[in-house]
Amino acid sequence: MKLRLNAPCPCHSGKKTKSCCGPVLRGQPAPTPEALMRSRYAAYALGAVGHIVRTTHPNSPHFRSNEAEWHEELEAFCRSTRFDSLTVHSSHSDPPRGEVHFTAGLTHHGEPSAMVERSAFERINGRWLYHSGLPLS
Repeated sequence: MKLRLNAPCPCHSGKKTKSCCGPVLRGQPAPTPEALMRSRYAAYALGAVGHIVRTTHPNSPHFRSNEAEWHEELEAFCRSTRFDSLTVHSSHSDPPRGEVHFTAGLTHHGEPSAMVERSAFERINGRWLYHSGLPLS
């Protein structure tokens, strides 16, 4: 899917992409952990896996040293998943750390599901990076 700046943002914020995740997806630093989390959700929805890779902390359990393989895994996941909804329950930051609690509604291989997570972020060199997530029920 292509990034359409005047379309509703894929993060389901209700804003246009150009005033929501667009600037972050185009390379601007996310101002908050929530903005980074929303842009990563939008990147999954759009198949913009480069953004996911660039915004993952190098010490994250999700980080892969083989970037080509990682890109392939992410692309396959994006192709097989529809990103239906995103609800942010809470978000806070105390730099260099931040946290976002959210629920993402997904349909993976035709099966609807919800992913509830408390994500941890770290700010390094002026940029927020996703570190890890604690799945919640």
